[in-house]
Amino acid sequence: MAGIHERRWWPRLIASLLLAGAALALLSRSVGALPDSLAVAWWVVPAYLAILLLYFFTRAWRWWFLVRALGPAPLGITLQVALAGFFWIILLPWRLGELARPILLSQATRLPAPQILGTIALERVTDGLTVCGLFFLTLGAHRSGPRSAEIQAIAGSVSALFLAALIVLIAMALWPRVIGAAIRALLGRIHGGVADRLGDVADGIAAGLRCLPSPRPLLAFLAVNALYWSINAVGMVVLARGCGLDLGLIEITAVMTVINLALLVPGAPGHLGTFQLGVLGGLALVVPQSTLSDAGLRYAVYLYTTQIGVCVVLGVWSSARLGVAWRPLLDRLLGGGAASEPPPTSPP
Repeated sequence: MAGIHERRWWPRLIASLLLAGAALALLSRSVGALPDSLAVAWWVVPAYLAILLLYFFTRAWRWWFLVRALGPAPLGITLQVALAGFFWIILLPWRLGELARPILLSQATRLPAPQILGTIALERVTDGLTVCGLFFLTLGAHRSGPRSAEIQAIAGSVSALFLAALIVLIAMALWPRVIGAAIRALLGRIHGGVADRLGDVADGIAAGLRCLPSPRPLLAFLAVNALYWSINAVGMVVLARGCGLDLGLIEITAVMTVINLALLVPGAPGHLGTFQLGVLGGLALVVPQSTLSDAGLRYAVYLYTTQIGVCVVLGVWSSARLGVAWRPLLDRLLGGGAASEPPPTSPP
């Protein structure tokens, strides 16, 4: 089985690295590879690291409001699972790590993994709609940017996709068996095993969404969601000022939305290439080219290394606290059966 997974893994990894290399080559030709100087004031990095800790724990905390509607889910365990899951997202290419949270939380709490996957689907759709909404709210001040028309077109297309996804999630919550039955009917004649498997996953996601009928957990989730994105924007302003970019909250929110639009493209481990493309593409809307190739590059370097570094540290710490068995988890993630297979049980 491991050999089969490895044969699936290498083409994906190579393709993701080629995509990252192309993005980095494009950026290097347009603005350079590194800034002339990485010097910043002594307080900049420690201040941003402190904000990042609050950012990651708030991001994990908001997920708990969805998860606890499914059944008993201790806050401490949920936070650790979320932080470990964020690490696996950046560790694997093509966002294969998104399935780590359902696996780990189902092992820790015995909640069904497909239902947990439903909460993650709702979380991702909410993030997508939030990013697109913020982009169009901040676009008005920067319509004269040389790339604003292209990015606006992309944001419009992404908004339509996320609205469609939201409609599908609502349909799954209202009619939990319809989507699964449709998948089995459409794919059953092509490959019955795959159709049944995807149908079971759809049924599980629908069951998870039906566990969220009360507006109370959803309102709490949305409130913490607003807090999470606000912390992200404030932290990015602090780092930008420290790197020599005189940007306010509106400008940096525009940059933040472009980064997240870029990260929707599945890419290499660590979001290498796509992250830098998003940072500099967003900055191109609000700063001149001369600033982009100096302070902009410096900002991109510090933003990337600090975010990835904190995510890795918190993820490794949380994985150790949870006692994660790395190789079995990796095999399940690469095998693509995380959401539909029952979690392994520990011997008594």
